[in-house]
Amino acid sequence: MRNCNKSILVLFLIFGTKPVFAQKAADTAKINFIKAQFSEINKNLKSYKKIEKEDIVESTDGNKVQLYFKGNKIKKIAVSYYGESGQVLNEFYFSDKKLIFCYFISYHYNMPYYEKGGGKVAATKEERLYLSDGKIFLIKKKHIGRDFVNEFPDDPQKEAKRLLNLK
Repeated sequence: MRNCNKSILVLFLIFGTKPVFAQKAADTAKINFIKAQFSEINKNLKSYKKIEKEDIVESTDGNKVQLYFKGNKIKKIAVSYYGESGQVLNEFYFSDKKLIFCYFISYHYNMPYYEKGGGKVAATKEERLYLSDGKIFLIKKKHIGRDFVNEFPDDPQKEAKRLLNLK
């Protein structure tokens, strides 16, 4: 009986872990594809048609929305929101009109930029979202400095669609 249990355990370890390795290999392939698309898009930004818009979302010192198209296909949306106590940058990357990657970073100043000694970055918060088939499969976060409120979109698909439809 013990030999049977050992055999079952060995078989489980051999065959039971294959999906885990396959999943990691699939994720690695997806990440490598996204990184290649990210590099290609940013390398070719100057050749893309650029449309600038202003977001209807209020920020104390304004905002800027830049949409980059290759032909009629969206490649990137870059949004900057400016405020007296910091700024937020949201970038959305597309492949075949599907959202594949989001990069969000928020800079918070030590005090409002208009005060003496103000406007120096005291904290940053960063998120990278990797998507496949419309679903997030990896999130990487980095936080430097003090805690502050998360200003990133809750639903990146919905936010990208909203930005694309701005007038």
